[in-house]
Amino acid sequence: MSIERKLTEAFKRDQAELQCPPSLDERIMADYGRMAMDGRRNKHMKNKRGLSRVAIIAAVIAVLSGFGYAGTQLLFSDSLGKYSIRMQSNEALTISPEVLDHARASLKAVQDELAPGTTAVVYLPEVFSEYRGAPLPIGVTSPDWIAGALEWRAVLEEKGVTETLPDSLLGGAYTLKAGSLKSPFHVLMGLDAMDRMNEMIAEHNATNGEGPLWRLTEPSSEGPESYYTSVYRDVNDEALYYTWQIISDASIKTEALTSPSTVYEELDLDGYKAHYTQNDQSLFGESNVLQGIMWMEEKEGETIVHHVESDSASMTKERLVEVASSLQ
Repeated sequence: MSIERKLTEAFKRDQAELQCPPSLDERIMADYGRMAMDGRRNKHMKNKRGLSRVAIIAAVIAVLSGFGYAGTQLLFSDSLGKYSIRMQSNEALTISPEVLDHARASLKAVQDELAPGTTAVVYLPEVFSEYRGAPLPIGVTSPDWIAGALEWRAVLEEKGVTETLPDSLLGGAYTLKAGSLKSPFHVLMGLDAMDRMNEMIAEHNATNGEGPLWRLTEPSSEGPESYYTSVYRDVNDEALYYTWQIISDASIKTEALTSPSTVYEELDLDGYKAHYTQNDQSLFGESNVLQGIMWMEEKEGETIVHHVESDSASMTKERLVEVASSLQ
């Protein structure tokens, strides 16, 4: 069955459960949700705009990757308000150290070519060499970092974001340095990503060339989700990322895939159910180790998904838990 046929059928199965108007026409990738807010001063908490298709397909692409294949194991599932997530591991996504290093270098090379604020779809055939599902688009973005705490707070105020953003973390060891309307770890792609992927697969098969293939993708400027990422750094330039994923107007269902070596633990953060993951085969970040803690809350009719993440190999789970607890 073609990937387009699978997308169509998965969309039809989920459509009845999604509280989205029939005019919606776009969605995005896997664990990727999104909405780039416009520049108007309308308060985000009160913003009830029309939605485009980008709101519907975000759940679908990762769903296809895991269903029906041996070696898939559920790590966790959770839902609150307008958001639900299911994360699975798959044995076929085990990557050798050599392939992992090559894939990370390829993505970094593509990222270095991107203008700030742009996103590309990348085809890395080696990542899916053992995977029996259809190869999925891998997205990489070059966040347009807004340097300076004051400048970033001004942008958040302009966007109408009312969440509390601390000046520092871990007792002042990490200070707020910059922010972005994108996330370096939750890359959002437009609906054209599958078309671009098919083009690159055809080109790879025709030329048998080496090196990564990539195409620019343009996510929709409207949708029910928005990401706001703040980066904190210590004296050694080690980073902690705190992201708000704010969801309004429509229900979002995310299906995420990860390697079988990913460590998972459910946490209790002062009454909030939280999810800790440690992936030692991450394609993004300063190291191949990406750790994160996520939890959810509802506020004024919206669902806010909090992400505290680190791409430092020396970061400990205990320090991440301390950070997450301080943000309650």
